[in-house]
Amino acid sequence: MQVGDVLVKREDSGEWAVVKVLVVDVWPDGGELLHCLMYRSTSERPTPDVVAGLEVLAYHAPLRATAFRGAWEVLGTCAVAPADLVGFHEYLKRVDFRRYLAETGQNLETVVARANSHFAAGGALNDQQRHREAIEEYTRAADLFPLFYEAIDNRGFSYMNIGDYRSALDDFEHSLQIHPDGEAAYFSSGECLLRLGKLDEAEAIFEAGAVDSTQYRELHQKFLGLVRDLRGDGLPSTG
Repeated sequence: MQVGDVLVKREDSGEWAVVKVLVVDVWPDGGELLHCLMYRSTSERPTPDVVAGLEVLAYHAPLRATAFRGAWEVLGTCAVAPADLVGFHEYLKRVDFRRYLAETGQNLETVVARANSHFAAGGALNDQQRHREAIEEYTRAADLFPLFYEAIDNRGFSYMNIGDYRSALDDFEHSLQIHPDGEAAYFSSGECLLRLGKLDEAEAIFEAGAVDSTQYRELHQKFLGLVRDLRGDGLPSTG
């Protein structure tokens, strides 16, 4: 396979599946990973000149070259346009940020500076109790620099300030995937679980933090006692 190859296959329904190869990566074992653009199936076998005008089904799909064995055939080769790479670049932004910068011709310092600007704006808005606007700024910061766990944490705190504990919990769990040692995110995830009524899960976090936390041990102990008091009051656990 090579960049720009357009592959087609007649499906059982009679329609034609159409895929375009955007980038080819080689795995350590020598196998190829194809980053593909997937088009909506067509009722008739397409010709190379109509491919660019087809409706896109998925802007990025990473597939082993072996996925195209059997009935797949190469229809032809088309140039890869910058617009074709939007999904691939978004994928890189999440999984390989340095390669994303290289592929898009961006400078790390410039991107981080822009993200920090939005982060600071979010902090100022939060201080003014404008939490929803702060959430938007923290989102912009994290979108520019997906490893910016501090922005994700602060967005979580802003969600807590407006009572959206489910969204806050999602942010803290995401932050911990990036930065597993984040003590603020760990404790706050427990608080969100508590407020969502998931006592078993909250208790497990506070129990661990009451022993292991270096920054929030007393808070973990306090909230662990609170969870156990709630359980003692006869409130059922929904965890």
